[in-house]
Amino acid sequence: MKARVLIFSLFILFSRPSFAQKELATESWWGLMTSGQVAPRWSLWLDVHHVPQLFVIYRSGITYHTSDKKVALTAGYAYLGLTTPFSEGKLIRPEHRPWGQAVYRLPSKGPLSASFRFRYDLRFRQKFNLTELTDGFFLNYRYRFNMSLRYNWGNRLSRHFNFSNTLFNESLITTGPGPNPLPFEHRVFFLFGFQKKAVTFSPGYHVRFGTTNFGNLRINHGFVLWVNWNYNFKNSKKHSLKEFPADRI
Repeated sequence: MKARVLIFSLFILFSRPSFAQKELATESWWGLMTSGQVAPRWSLWLDVHHVPQLFVIYRSGITYHTSDKKVALTAGYAYLGLTTPFSEGKLIRPEHRPWGQAVYRLPSKGPLSASFRFRYDLRFRQKFNLTELTDGFFLNYRYRFNMSLRYNWGNRLSRHFNFSNTLFNESLITTGPGPNPLPFEHRVFFLFGFQKKAVTFSPGYHVRFGTTNFGNLRINHGFVLWVNWNYNFKNSKKHSLKEFPADRI
């Protein structure tokens, strides 16, 4: 019944006549995320995400984990390369992004676990005109709300690795004084997780849809491949802190 309600809701959303136009495109999303544990409650965050002809992001941060591992607080800085209407897919527009986030994990003793995340981005994107980049930066504020469900199957597929599935939804709301071409966006990711010691491979599929400031509905979808490496600086094969792909998108 819940699946029928979800399908019906998506059908209503995508068929609403209020949207001036629907824009549909395919894309692939590649990510390499690393977390280095430097102390019992602290870890360093370094990752890179790349969607060809759309963006590349290099993100850093430092995370504090509470003793019960239910809460993780991160603050950091990211640098991005963005495309422009005149760059033919080349990522020539820089963005500077200070950011912070909080993750809360619901207590769970079984294979199913859930977490909630809030992230705040300060987006400084370089200005441009019809033909070139110009001096100065636009400023926008982005609020990101994420809910993740993870089911851990353990070694049912193979005794050589741990297998899991992750489903998460994220809503992004952008405001601020700068131009705002995409005020609202929602993302859905479904991932398969194959974990061997400190490394997890997560292939999957994603859909992103959002409303533009022209009243259009924009839908992007396609393949995902993320690689996570959660290590300890003293022992690269161990990492006692809880961190999953849904924390790091």
